[in-house]
Amino acid sequence: MKFLLTCRCHLFLMAYLLIAIRPPKALIAWPHDGATSSHQLHHSSHHNLSDAAAVATSPESGGATDTSAKSAGVHHSNWHRMEMMDANGLYWLEWWTKARDIYFRVTVNTQGFIGLGFSRKSGRMSGADMVLLWVDDRTGKPNALDCHGSFTERNAAPIQDDTQNYIVLDGFQNGTHTQVEFYRQIETCDPYDIPLGSDTIKVLWAFGDTDPIHGNLKGHGKNRGFKPLHLLGPMFRKTHGSPSSSSATRHQQDTQKWDVTVQNVTIDSSMDTLYWCKIIKAPSLNEKHHIIGYEALLTRASVSSQPLVHHMTLFECSTKSYPGSDPASWDVWVKSSGAVCNSNLLTPRDWDACITPVAVWSIGSTGQFLPPHVGIPVGGKSGAKYYMLEIHYDNPLALQATDHSGFRIHYSKHLRKHDGGVMISGVSISDTQLIPPGQKLYRNVGICGPSCSNVMFPEDGIKIISGTLHSHRAGRKMTLRHVRNGKELPRIIEDDNYDYNYQQVRQLENETVVLPGDYIITDCAYETSSRKRPTFGGYSTKQEMCLSFITYYPRIDLAGCYSMTPVREFFETFGVYQFYSLNMTDVENLFLYNGNILDYIPDTIYAKTKPNRANMTEEDILYEESLLNKLIISDPVEFHDRTFLSHLNQLPWSEPLFTKRVEQSLINGKHMTFCRVSNDAVSIPSEIIRYPNFTTFVKPPSLCPYQMLMDSAPLSSKSIAITSTSLKCYIFSCIVILNYSIFMYFI
Repeated sequence: MKFLLTCRCHLFLMAYLLIAIRPPKALIAWPHDGATSSHQLHHSSHHNLSDAAAVATSPESGGATDTSAKSAGVHHSNWHRMEMMDANGLYWLEWWTKARDIYFRVTVNTQGFIGLGFSRKSGRMSGADMVLLWVDDRTGKPNALDCHGSFTERNAAPIQDDTQNYIVLDGFQNGTHTQVEFYRQIETCDPYDIPLGSDTIKVLWAFGDTDPIHGNLKGHGKNRGFKPLHLLGPMFRKTHGSPSSSSATRHQQDTQKWDVTVQNVTIDSSMDTLYWCKIIKAPSLNEKHHIIGYEALLTRASVSSQPLVHHMTLFECSTKSYPGSDPASWDVWVKSSGAVCNSNLLTPRDWDACITPVAVWSIGSTGQFLPPHVGIPVGGKSGAKYYMLEIHYDNPLALQATDHSGFRIHYSKHLRKHDGGVMISGVSISDTQLIPPGQKLYRNVGICGPSCSNVMFPEDGIKIISGTLHSHRAGRKMTLRHVRNGKELPRIIEDDNYDYNYQQVRQLENETVVLPGDYIITDCAYETSSRKRPTFGGYSTKQEMCLSFITYYPRIDLAGCYSMTPVREFFETFGVYQFYSLNMTDVENLFLYNGNILDYIPDTIYAKTKPNRANMTEEDILYEESLLNKLIISDPVEFHDRTFLSHLNQLPWSEPLFTKRVEQSLINGKHMTFCRVSNDAVSIPSEIIRYPNFTTFVKPPSLCPYQMLMDSAPLSSKSIAITSTSLKCYIFSCIVILNYSIFMYFI
């Protein structure tokens, strides 16, 4: 009862605060002198903004501070980020954080206004959180005006916020550029200000020729755009430390480049998805060096066109040779153009030994540079002699192209303190990963458990320094979770606004220590509202993945740690127990080892008329070729003679209770875990475990008591001006829901 009364008090406090919000003003009446700055600095004549990049520099060192605890990870403090927002270097944005505030500095090639905005869903001005900045031409005074885009009119002028939460610190302009420095709270509690947390945010930018005076704002024309960004956390660059230091300069000069690319890969218009693999010989290095970072080298048909590359991975190849293989063949493969990956007919079996990632790039990323205490080993007597470059091409527009993409690897002979590594975790790619149609949000999880971490992780654990979350077009939320001793620890990475087109690596501000016995869980949520058929795990972007690429140290012989729903449990979840001409062990082998179903049963069972492929969409072809479309149910009798895929298509996915039961059954049920080890001497068998029972991590409560309303629907003048009657109805509904939740908890 005490708990219930406390919750009710919080609800009425929220109601009081909502009533206190004033309705928004009409369109801006631009102040002639601009907004008042809280902190005015004097500027001398030596300011020169003719080169925006020169004045908008930042050390990008991350401010690494090693903790004294032996098993603790490094905390990166005082980091400073910088991004070129446009394609021509006319708009530069810098930012950093202090406590609960985020600081910005914009440097733009204009003497007029500068616009900066934030949006969760789109890069449009409508409904965006914005600030307009300018330096008064008469007084030289910098100004900031807190605004938001209209929710009803697409191209309307910005509307001034009642509460001004952007505070100017400094600013000036010269003959070519304007620079303004300002700050705001990360979470302002203003319903028109977007909280700037760990989620992907679309950062809007714009600029014009004149100052915003008396409601007349000259259109920005083509001087506008947006860029997805992760605002919180460091980003390491090519060099670390002050450029003026002699050691930094020497190390920069000693850094070498190794370009790893494919040559003349032809993507035909008929290829919707293509995975291409190419064997590469390592650079000839007698001593061990460290890879300190990598960038993508992408082929574009034109300046404005997007590359067809969806993601790339560079793998180390071990010396393991299969019976009958020729070690000299590796040099022959180096000279070849490559082959289709994972093809039993085209890909040599030896390539299965290329499993340890060293570089990973996904769409929207700029690559990765490691913090100054970590490097990935390359070269030396014990180093890998061969690597495999895997490139996934996504061609939904049926284009014809020739590609030469790959990586530019930066490495140095100056070894860093720790050898680092990269491993893959998440859901094993298989048809047993299922996302039903018509879902607003549906979860899958992949587990890396104690069967792997107890054997492979050192006593002090591994330290995770960064991670890349990877799903396909249906992905909406992704989280890398961490469980120890029945308790979930703070999320390693979390993005509740995942953007398929922006899969930038996330450098951690606080390195996460994962100990032997811990669980790492990759948790993905998908939206399939417009899809009519189930979506399965697979390599095409029309199928799905749930993966995390984790960079860590110290390096161990671990290439991957992931899980899938056991095959038998997957079918039994949907009431299917047997198929014609196959026992369940045969079916399991088909899924686990990419077998061909025709090797197990006579062709006559499938001697039916094949549909005309010319009239089929790519999605239709995926369904037709799916293994699930070839398994014909024999038990139970009421489903017999159906393919399993047709059985799935007849299930009541529109019923929320049914779909939720399936989701929870697959999450909380059994998981088959895999531990892929690159060391031939270590073999860890797969294991079937249950989803771990643990206390879920709860985020600290929001500083804003009406945050739930801000997330539920777009705010408009009508929704802000809540009447007393509607507010009472809202509170009554909340209390009813709260009472029901408590009742359900105790039963």
